[in-house]
Amino acid sequence: MKKSPPPNPIIFYDIPSDKVGCWSPNTWKIRYALNYKGLPFRTEWVEYPDIEAKCKEIGAEPTGTRDDKPLYTFPVIQDPNTGRVVSDGPKIARYLDDAYPDTPKLFPPGTEEKQDAVFAELIQKGGPALRPLVIPPVVNILNGVSKPYFRTTREKMFGGKLEELVPQGEDRKAALEHMREAFEAFAKRLDEGGPFILGDKPNFADFIVGGFLQWFRVTLGEDSDLWQAVSVWGNGRLLKYLEDLRPYEGNPRA
Repeated sequence: MKKSPPPNPIIFYDIPSDKVGCWSPNTWKIRYALNYKGLPFRTEWVEYPDIEAKCKEIGAEPTGTRDDKPLYTFPVIQDPNTGRVVSDGPKIARYLDDAYPDTPKLFPPGTEEKQDAVFAELIQKGGPALRPLVIPPVVNILNGVSKPYFRTTREKMFGGKLEELVPQGEDRKAALEHMREAFEAFAKRLDEGGPFILGDKPNFADFIVGGFLQWFRVTLGEDSDLWQAVSVWGNGRLLKYLEDLRPYEGNPRA
C-alpha cells in the first residue's frame, strides 16, 4: 500500500529573483527532487543578505568557509515531520531518500558513483567556460536588496568587475565552443541511453544538470544569443531534456 505523504509540508529555502521565482541551479535541483518524490513543501524566499541570519536562526549548518568564516548557502530544508534542518544539496538528497524510503529514489542503489562521474565530466569540460558567461548576468535578475550583495561578493571572489569577467570576441567564441563540446557530449549520452542519465527514470544528477539549464535559460533570457545557441546544441536534445524534466518543475514561483 502506498503511504500517505507527510502531514506537514517541508520548508524549502530559496533565493528569489525579480521576475521568475526560482533561478539558482543550486536550489533548482532540490525543487526538482521534492516534486519528483511527491513531497509537499512550501517555499520561504530569502534575499542574499539575509541567508546567514536565517540559517543561524533555524540551525542550518554552514556549507563551507569564506575569508576564514563559516559560509551559509542555500539550498536548505526544514522538515517539521522529523525536526531536521539539512543544508547542502547532496546531503538534502540523501536525507530525503533516507527519511522517505517509499518515494522514488534520487540515488538508486549502486548509482551514486556513476551519477557523480557523469556530472563531474560535464562540469570539468564545460564549467570553466560557462561561469564567466552566466554568473555576471545573475545580478540583472535579482531583487534590489540582493544586487549589491551579489556584486560585492562575486567581484571579490573573481577579482574584477562582473562586466569585465564576460569574455568578448574570440575569447567568447572559444568559451562557447568549450561549452558546446561539453553539452553535446552529454546530449549524445542521453541519445544513447536516455531519456535520462541512467535510463528511463531521472535521478539526482539529472536534477543537477536540469538546474544548470534552468539557470542558463532564466539568467541569459530565452531571446539571448547564448540561450539560442544552447537550444540547438545536440540537435535540440537539451531542450527535449528540459521538457522531459518539466513534470518535476512544479511552480517555480511558489
